[in-house]
Amino acid sequence: MGSSKNLLLAALMAVLVFYLCSTSEASNFDCCLRYTEHILHPKFIVGFTQQLANEACDINAVIFYTKKRLAVCADPKKNWVRKAVQILSHRVKKM
Repeated sequence: MGSSKNLLLAALMAVLVFYLCSTSEASNFDCCLRYTEHILHPKFIVGFTQQLANEACDINAVIFYTKKRLAVCADPKKNWVRKAVQILSHRVKKM
């Protein structure tokens, strides 16, 4: 009888830990794992953020957000990415 109670308690604790881990901010954060092979024209991009390689993410990336609400990971070393970031930054300054 006592062992079944311990087993039930362990199962409930495991479910609780799984639930807490799945709803934490860290587990909801997505990292870019690779870069797009396609060049995006700045007129289709509405914003961007930068991802820095750290403990959570393995690569540096620029994440472009498109008008179709897609997030596209791009290599910050590529010329087209740097130009797009310049254009987008200039757009924000005009507003």
